[in-house]
Amino acid sequence: MKQLCKQMAGAVGILLILAACSNDNSNYPQEYVGFDKATKNYSFDREKDMEEFDVKIIAAEKKNEDREVLINGVGMPGQGTVFSIEDKKVIIPAKKKSANLRVKIFPKRIKGKAEFRIVCTPQDKEAKKTQITVHLDPK
Repeated sequence: MKQLCKQMAGAVGILLILAACSNDNSNYPQEYVGFDKATKNYSFDREKDMEEFDVKIIAAEKKNEDREVLINGVGMPGQGTVFSIEDKKVIIPAKKKSANLRVKIFPKRIKGKAEFRIVCTPQDKEAKKTQITVHLDPK
């Protein structure tokens, strides 16, 4: 009887470890497609004409088909154009959970600190819009 209890306790322990390693324990809703964070800080070099960085777009679950999101950038009033987004459409490939959006900034146009927002609109009907605020600080 003791041997059976030890085996059952071992089996329960293994099941608990496997459950802890599962990806189903996500902080995002099942249909979520959007940015992995709500804000991003980026330090730029004032001497450069242009710099590029990536913003990650994620999906909570993998799907068997590509997922398309539309991207829109919104600058803050009175700043002028300090950034540019080349691709207005980003595709998360089938069986993948993320893709990168390439953002260009123009440091010589930035006076002090600046910020802008990027809005992600998934083309899936059940997913909602998300946005990220990018804070730009000189080095």
